[in-house]
Amino acid sequence: MDWIGRYLLALFLTIALEEGVAFLLGLRTRRHILAVAAVNTLTNPVLNYSLLVLGFLGMDVSYGGIVLLEILVVAVEWLLLVYLFGGLRGRLLLVSLLMNAASFIGGLLIFGWS
Repeated sequence: MDWIGRYLLALFLTIALEEGVAFLLGLRTRRHILAVAAVNTLTNPVLNYSLLVLGFLGMDVSYGGIVLLEILVVAVEWLLLVYLFGGLRGRLLLVSLLMNAASFIGGLLIFGWS
């Protein structure tokens, strides 16, 4: 699979996994579904492009580096969800954390560590 296909697959899988977690955590309206997809359409390519650039620059991306970037993604997605839905800050932080944990673990299972 070429790199574009791999990144599109990663985006699709991220959206699917994170939508599933959001649904299980009660974000079930059309507005919720569209918001989670939109937020992931923004953050997933930025994360993957950042990893690509770091690799291109010859930097070894360790678990620690990935976790740091994922923490930033959790924070950005949480703030975007709070902006879109207002209130419920603590609940939305938990949603963002669990969604991203699921997609991170799913990515490791599907793509492995390279």
